[in-house]
Amino acid sequence: MKISIQTKILFLSLSCTLIGTLSIGVFSTIFISQIIQRNTIRNMTDQANTEAAKLNYMFESHEKYTMAIAAGIYSQINEDSTFLTNEANFATNIEGIRERLNATIYNLTGTKSVYVRFNPDITHSNDGVFLVKDDSDGFFKSHKTTNIKQYSPSDVQHVAWYYKPISIGNPIWLPPYFNKNINAYIMSYVIPMFVNNKEIGVTGVDIDFDLLTKQLSQVRFLKSGFAFLEDSEGSVVYHPTLPTGLAFKPEDDQIKLSTPLYNGMKLVSVVPVLEINAERDKHIKQSIIFILLLLALTTTITIIFSRSITKPLKKLTKEAKKMITGDMNAEFNIYQNDEIGDLTKSFAAAKFHISQYMKQMQGLAFQDSLTGVRNKMAYDNYLSELDERIENGNVKSYGIVVLDTNNLKEMNDTYGHENGDAYLINSCKLICQIFPHSPIFRIGGDEFVAILIDKDLDNHQNLLKQLKESMESTKNVSFPWKQISIACGIGIAENAKETTIADTFNKADNDMYKNKRAIKIAEDRPLSRDEQLHEARQASPHFQKSETSTGKA
Repeated sequence: MKISIQTKILFLSLSCTLIGTLSIGVFSTIFISQIIQRNTIRNMTDQANTEAAKLNYMFESHEKYTMAIAAGIYSQINEDSTFLTNEANFATNIEGIRERLNATIYNLTGTKSVYVRFNPDITHSNDGVFLVKDDSDGFFKSHKTTNIKQYSPSDVQHVAWYYKPISIGNPIWLPPYFNKNINAYIMSYVIPMFVNNKEIGVTGVDIDFDLLTKQLSQVRFLKSGFAFLEDSEGSVVYHPTLPTGLAFKPEDDQIKLSTPLYNGMKLVSVVPVLEINAERDKHIKQSIIFILLLLALTTTITIIFSRSITKPLKKLTKEAKKMITGDMNAEFNIYQNDEIGDLTKSFAAAKFHISQYMKQMQGLAFQDSLTGVRNKMAYDNYLSELDERIENGNVKSYGIVVLDTNNLKEMNDTYGHENGDAYLINSCKLICQIFPHSPIFRIGGDEFVAILIDKDLDNHQNLLKQLKESMESTKNVSFPWKQISIACGIGIAENAKETTIADTFNKADNDMYKNKRAIKIAEDRPLSRDEQLHEARQASPHFQKSETSTGKA
């Protein structure tokens, strides 16, 4: 005897209502508890990240400002060799620096003072620039410069801002300390300045640490949670109640979150566990009430709607099987204001997200992760398509431009791989600007290819001229990774069917190596091993014979 699904649903629903509802209630309560607690901690983390972002912006803006000051001073010294040694020039230059700092320091927030001090052994003077903020009116005013020769290099409260960065030889964030020169609790960022490996002075800014901690003391997480600062070793730098230098250990009923800051310190957030669980307990009570109501209504709802379940379930199952087999034409068009309707929407959403994900993965597979242009896989795929278009007569002529960035290894070795990556990105941006109507591919570590068709092909001579001019315009920029140098070569297939894509590419590649050699000779740089091997291969009789036999020589 066959028992219909409808009968089974009715029977099982009535017999399992109590057990099912209670089971769902228990599991949902546990699940909701975990979700609420996780969301509360996530919100706390988001708030901590927001506060950390404010601090990081302050630290980063002070760093950039100090770097700009140092860059300006180096520029003046390069232009005037008597900047430090000529007494009249020195006094004039000091006044000029003071005027510039006084005009720009107000762009920063939380600043206590800014200064530029030179080595008195060079200038034979204690003069310098020292602007300190007057708390009474908020204006920066000139302050008497500290006689650094008067104090021992170990005197942190008077001259740590000078001797410590000089001894390290690199820009440094000094930990918060009390500066007796201005009687203020500050945190300093200082850049030591050297010319020909000889110290010429320092420039730096001081952040009002009392003002910073006052703002931090107003931060609250939930009701009574608070924030404080630790150094990189885990010692307290600021805490609402603890003295500095101690290590904070949270109580058993507290949760501690640490967020790293731009200057090496950590923003620490502490919240009582009871406050985190309060929201969870509230939702558990609501869930229990809901379960009891659901228990009372389930039996009635099951009897009334059991007949409406079977048909849409069968249809939903049929369409779901289509989607499982990869048929994205499955239709989920059941419109019911119940769980089946919600399930239908979930399947429809799953179908949408799967389709989008498949498209996204396809896009990522053909994209270079560093520069954002198409990668070698996309290049090979494009050449296959181009070959078909040539055979079909849709493409009559085309050009291939091979571009190879110069000095990438030297850039990586001298300035680090991060700036080497920046050099590649800047080079790629320039290539994309020059060839706006052509697909650009990164086919190797420092090698790019542009396929010219139509407008860019007709205008290729002007475009290559623009590329050269654009590279020339970057020679005087401040950062080496923004000074673009690219060797390029072009191969033109006037009649696409009479030559192969490989021949056109080889022509462009050979032209590129010739251009690279010319650039290296002009810059008095040695050829790399790959470039030497390429020249040797070009010069070999076997290669020339092979070139002649294929009609490429």
